[in-house]
Amino acid sequence: MSVFLTVTTALSLVFVTSCGGMTALSPAGPSSTPAPTGVTPLARVITGAVGPLGDGTPPCFADRYRCEVYGFALEREGPIEVTLEWEGAPRAMMVQLYWAGEGLAHEDVAARSGPSLISFLRPRMEAANYRIRVVSLEPATTIPFTLTVKY
Repeated sequence: MSVFLTVTTALSLVFVTSCGGMTALSPAGPSSTPAPTGVTPLARVITGAVGPLGDGTPPCFADRYRCEVYGFALEREGPIEVTLEWEGAPRAMMVQLYWAGEGLAHEDVAARSGPSLISFLRPRMEAANYRIRVVSLEPATTIPFTLTVKY
């Protein structure tokens, strides 16, 4: 076997292996990934409302939509589970999970029909500071919500 063929094959395997793992970052549904032994996950439940534009608070998403932002710290590597429920149309809200100061980790909206609910699990996130943005996609309406974050 020639050196060129060996190197080409090796590089192809590295590329396929590195790109093939990307699909595991966004689970399609809940996972049963347990918390580390002896560690009880924290659950934070927040009730609030995202108000309409025009009450003196500037928009925080796409220069058009209001949102509420909440921070938390994941002390050790593990799962982050987010559930957002609200009163209103199923597509009225969006939720975003960010590494604090680093970038978007996950963004989700509800199905077009069905409950006004978004729920996702990121089964393995590194220990870091995070922010969650609850975004109202209806700028003229106040939308009450309940946000549950388990980490």
